[in-house]
Amino acid sequence: MKYTGLIFIALAFSFGCTKEDTNSQNHLPRAAFSVIPLRAEAGDTVLFDAGIVTDNEDPLENLQVQWAWDKGMPYTAYSFEKTATHTYSSEGVYFPQVRVKDTQSLTDTTKRMVVIVYDLNNMPPEIPGLVWPPEWQTWVDPVITFKWKAGNDPENDPLKFDLWIGRSINDLRLVRYDIETFNMVEGERIYESTETGFLLNQDYYWQVAAKDPNGNYVPGWIWKFTTRP
Repeated sequence: MKYTGLIFIALAFSFGCTKEDTNSQNHLPRAAFSVIPLRAEAGDTVLFDAGIVTDNEDPLENLQVQWAWDKGMPYTAYSFEKTATHTYSSEGVYFPQVRVKDTQSLTDTTKRMVVIVYDLNNMPPEIPGLVWPPEWQTWVDPVITFKWKAGNDPENDPLKFDLWIGRSINDLRLVRYDIETFNMVEGERIYESTETGFLLNQDYYWQVAAKDPNGNYVPGWIWKFTTRP
């Protein structure tokens, strides 16, 4: 699903690689790529460069890559060419992926995030300020009311928020979107969302992303907490 409203801060939003094969005699390649620009308007050309993929045994020129321009889309054919371009036709958040394959057919996949906005002149809001549960909080009950503060928006656009939760930093899932619920605490808006279904004595990670009507999307910091035994 794509969400209109969304800008990317690479520092705040991380995605990991998926190791798809194991082999004790040959190391897995490592998928990686850059995107220019990470934020664009519909119809703009976006450049994808996988020239930074690596492998312990094979040189770069012997590695092949294939691309998927969004989550759930089919991959292109494998190619030794490491760069490609793509144009997104509508505003939203996209998750392009690259898969690298070595000469032994071992593969690795990673993804990034590209945000397509209505107007590049409209600036994104600041990242949300997380409140509860605090970073590294332990003994958290399995019914959790997540709380955060909104950052400032340069144009004072109305903001909505998405809540991401996962068992690791690299598998955050969107569990709630377009959150607008808040309470006034000492004159300040504290946004919140109550979630259930957490396992006991387990580590979890969470993140909040702010979005404005222009399509800017700003993921905040990722915090960790542990549920009670």
